[in-house]
Amino acid sequence: MSPAPSIAEQILSMAAEVFGGRELAEAWMHRPAMGLDGQRPIDWLQTAEGVQVVRDFLARLEYCVYS
Repeated sequence: MSPAPSIAEQILSMAAEVFGGRELAEAWMHRPAMGLDGQRPIDWLQTAEGVQVVRDFLARLEYCVYS
């Protein structure tokens, strides 16, 4: 049995689907995002609430819902 992927890896996989590749997703994770109060997505992954904020933000990006 393999270990479960880390939260950061799960978010990175989700971002790779949204942005069309892992390299673009990694770059996005380390840049400030307007939809995340100008903070880097990776900085939000320290708490369960922050993880949910990033997941929700990625879902909105995927479906082009910006407000």
